[in-house]
Amino acid sequence: MSIFNLGENFHDKRSSFLERESERRRLTELYQLDLVETPEEESFDRITNLASRLFQAPIALFTLITDDKQWFKSCVGLTGELENVRSTDRSVAFCHHVVVERQPIVIEDTLLDDRFKHNRLVEEYGFRFYAGAPVMTKKGNVLGSLCLLDYEPRTFTSRDRQILIDLSQWIVTEIELRTDLVTRTNNERSIKTLYEVTSNKNLSFNEKLNLLLVVGSDRFQLTDGMVSEIELEQCKVIAAKNETGIVKNFSEVYRVEEYYTRQIVESLKPVHFRTSYSQSCEYEHLSEYLAAPIFLNETLYGSICFCTKGSIKRRISDSDIEFLQLIAQWIGNEIERIQAETSLQESQERFQQIANNINEAFWIYDFNEKKLVYKSPVWYEIVGKIGRECRNLDEWYQVIHPDDRDWVIETLRNLKTRAEFDYRLLYKNGQVHWIRNRIVPILNEKGEKFRFVGVAEDITEYKLNADLFRKSDKLAAVGQLAASIAHEVRNPLTSIKGFMQLGSYDTFNNPYHDLIISELNQIEEFVNEILILANSHIETVRERKKVIDLIEQSMYLVSDICEMQNISFLIHHREKDRSLWCNENQLKQVFHHIFTNAIEAMPNGGTIEIELGQENKEFFYVTIQDQGIGIEKERLARLGEPFYSNKEKGSGLGLMICYRIIENHKGQIHFTSELNKGTRVKLLLPLLD
Repeated sequence: MSIFNLGENFHDKRSSFLERESERRRLTELYQLDLVETPEEESFDRITNLASRLFQAPIALFTLITDDKQWFKSCVGLTGELENVRSTDRSVAFCHHVVVERQPIVIEDTLLDDRFKHNRLVEEYGFRFYAGAPVMTKKGNVLGSLCLLDYEPRTFTSRDRQILIDLSQWIVTEIELRTDLVTRTNNERSIKTLYEVTSNKNLSFNEKLNLLLVVGSDRFQLTDGMVSEIELEQCKVIAAKNETGIVKNFSEVYRVEEYYTRQIVESLKPVHFRTSYSQSCEYEHLSEYLAAPIFLNETLYGSICFCTKGSIKRRISDSDIEFLQLIAQWIGNEIERIQAETSLQESQERFQQIANNINEAFWIYDFNEKKLVYKSPVWYEIVGKIGRECRNLDEWYQVIHPDDRDWVIETLRNLKTRAEFDYRLLYKNGQVHWIRNRIVPILNEKGEKFRFVGVAEDITEYKLNADLFRKSDKLAAVGQLAASIAHEVRNPLTSIKGFMQLGSYDTFNNPYHDLIISELNQIEEFVNEILILANSHIETVRERKKVIDLIEQSMYLVSDICEMQNISFLIHHREKDRSLWCNENQLKQVFHHIFTNAIEAMPNGGTIEIELGQENKEFFYVTIQDQGIGIEKERLARLGEPFYSNKEKGSGLGLMICYRIIENHKGQIHFTSELNKGTRVKLLLPLLD
């Protein structure tokens, strides 16, 4: 039964509107105080016990009168059924008359009073005496009474009457203290719950919103709630607690005119409506509605609201509205934080995408902190382990190649404007990397340098390519020269050799005939080698040959000199039967040249180790490692250049021819060396036909 129609049960048709409205207000406050159907409380029991002792009455009660019942909030002396149910129908309650008349009532003998002599409580339980004082709140609402009952008639003086009134006022004081305590307890509990929910790092933002709707619904005793984002004339639900179906669900959209959102938009303040207003709402009949605006950067973002269609049993207080505003404020702050973090993350991701997808490293050096305060990920790819070990500029200077160190230090010390320069880094493993730095000095207010902002790029490959282009140009020039020389030499050489072969030994009568023919053959072979430089397609006829056979044949050609110099070969077979499409004579020429160089680098003897195997899916490798005197790092970079040789009388053409032969086979040749330990040559030959 609705509490807004409660007065009709006990007023006939002649009852005035004011009486009905008064009863509605009384019952509303009664239910809001949350006293009905609650357990006994010591504070009230203390008063009823005192009343029973003071008046020596067998029964003392603190009663509450609802729409249809009389509830015993505290009782002393009751037995049997009344003690168990702790209530009676309102129609038989003596205290009902106290509530209606709003003043104390004393009945010294119920059998002599026409109102009560046929009352069920008199006839069944034998109550002969009743005295009751109204429990009236500061709002003027009589909630019930403090009453005394006796099985015998008795007199009740005016002094007794005043004492009973004083005790009833004590109950009112206890109710007020209880209300304040409940309010404070609810506030503390709600704020504690709010803190626990909002500070829980294991919950997502949406999970926190849903829990806050539960917290608010419990606090305000309103069944449904939702959080919405307001944009123009529409609202989108971002969280909802929809128990009775009167609010929208998550992600649904509704008009601003619905759920009184227009009032939020116009007032920018909390909104609280009850039945009188909601009955005029065209959208839906709500018995109560409570909402507060959500702000982002002082601009309206949305709203949080709670509502119900059912009966209202709790009054929304100022502290409730303050708590709702606290929830709304947290939601706004959290959305601001999430948006700021998202924006920052997107900015960082864009920067990282740029930094990670270019071959240049961004870095910032701070002179006050004397360290790099920022390094993009590419930095470590460029400088490797040494970049992590260097803590300041002085340590960085030690990594710079000795030949570049002094001028780089001088450049950095005198740097006042943007500059770009190249220098070399010398790694611990002996590798040399070229670095190009573009640096801008950042000045403070005094005009002093306090930071360097720079971009570093590894240009080693660029430098190597430049060297390759330079070598290629030299090879082209040498090729053209070789073609001219070969043409000019080969024609007369062919004539001389032909005439020598036509003539017999007796005709020329020359004891050196065979020697001359042998030397002419060597000259012709040399000319053919030179032609390899001039024409990369010469002798391109290829056959499938076992690599180990070609190596062993080349070893045989140098076996005599190896025996004389106490040099041996050691072969590591990984793929002994591997065969490749190749020009047999050209590859044998490469192996023979490398073996010869290794032997010349080992005057004291030693071992030449050969290893064969598959590099990857594309190449088959052959490595030749000697134990010779080694080659200086500066000279390694120039190997294969025309007319450059480590030998005192060498021309450099032999190794250049090896490079060209391997290149014609679409392979690669690499040299590594260490002084006094030896040189390692690695040949990569393609596996494909």
